[in-house]
Amino acid sequence: MFKIYNINSLIVKIFEVAINLLAPFSKKIEKGVLGRKMSFEKLKSSFNKADSIIHIHCASHGEYLMSEKLIKNLKEKFNNHKFLLSFISPSGYENTNTNLFDCVIYLPIESDKNCIKFYEIISPKATFFIKNEVWPNFIKHAKINGSKVYSIGSSFKLNYLKKIFKINSAIKAFDLIFVVNENSKKIVEKIGNKNVIVCGDLRFDSVIEKLDNKTANLVDSFIGNNNCIVFGSTWEEDEDLIIKFINDCDGKNKYIIAPHEMGENPERIKKHLGDKSLLFSKIKSIKNLKESSCLIIDNIGILASLYSYCTIAYVGGGMGKRGLHNTLEPAYFSKPIIIGKNYNGFEEAEKMIKNGSMISISDYKEFKNTIDSIISDRNIRQEMSKKCTKYFNQNKGAVKLILAHLH
Repeated sequence: MFKIYNINSLIVKIFEVAINLLAPFSKKIEKGVLGRKMSFEKLKSSFNKADSIIHIHCASHGEYLMSEKLIKNLKEKFNNHKFLLSFISPSGYENTNTNLFDCVIYLPIESDKNCIKFYEIISPKATFFIKNEVWPNFIKHAKINGSKVYSIGSSFKLNYLKKIFKINSAIKAFDLIFVVNENSKKIVEKIGNKNVIVCGDLRFDSVIEKLDNKTANLVDSFIGNNNCIVFGSTWEEDEDLIIKFINDCDGKNKYIIAPHEMGENPERIKKHLGDKSLLFSKIKSIKNLKESSCLIIDNIGILASLYSYCTIAYVGGGMGKRGLHNTLEPAYFSKPIIIGKNYNGFEEAEKMIKNGSMISISDYKEFKNTIDSIISDRNIRQEMSKKCTKYFNQNKGAVKLILAHLH
């Protein structure tokens, strides 16, 4: 029988072979494979072994956005350090604010060989894994090479597989873990790490930037004086409702759809909606934006800002089983929020539904009736908006608390 470390090494190797085989069939995977080939050279050209470095790792763009305010504060607090940012997903690598960092890379596959090579090039003073990112080999080798290792904004669950594949051992190895709630703290303590602090959700401290002036003017021209519904981070299960609703509507409202996955999805949605829709990438070529009722976003990075323009926000993921997406982005702008039926385990959604700032729907009839009632009743909109603002403001403060514990 394999020892646990042999099982982990085998899994890493199988994973590496698998993504190389799949790369020709997926642009997203291919970008990661090609990007990782450049990672070590980028490290060598950006740092010296003697540099004081802070390494921040995010899975994707969402984790980066939730930690951006913390990162800016870390740069102020540790202004004599250089900063490295690593990603797994192209969504983060391609859309980050590179001005904040001395180097941005794809995190190499965590084989022993790669980890040894990684820390032969650099010796970070501190390593931050954002949200639920736990990479046992990188954590082990970071600590061997003298780095303090932190988990930031985590929400952990007990899982037998985590024990088998050394995830629990890695969680125990963190020098300090900042979790979002008391339940996560209890789980981490049960795993065996007592160095855990409840900080709350970093997303409440996020600052969502406004659209640049040219884009903002185009969006303003598209919406005009109409009510606008933004459908954000949608999957096909959400879009089945959305497309039917828009096709059946009377044309009085404006709609913006931002699918969670780009690729061919914007074009697919446009085919279903026909001439009443336009792609964001084509918006500059349209002379009369008032004639179009639906704007389909076919780029990454502006959805959060677009929520500021909506009358109602629908956040996708909840109609299927892939997981509800970020409801705190529209909450940042105090917008009434609608989500699908599958939201159990999403703490902010459970609380916002309870306080009345969010509504969950389970089918098309509820979807249509909910939108119609909110659009037609200003009092409902105002009440949901007030409750949203109150909930958001009550939960700020994670960044300040984290910084107070870092020296």
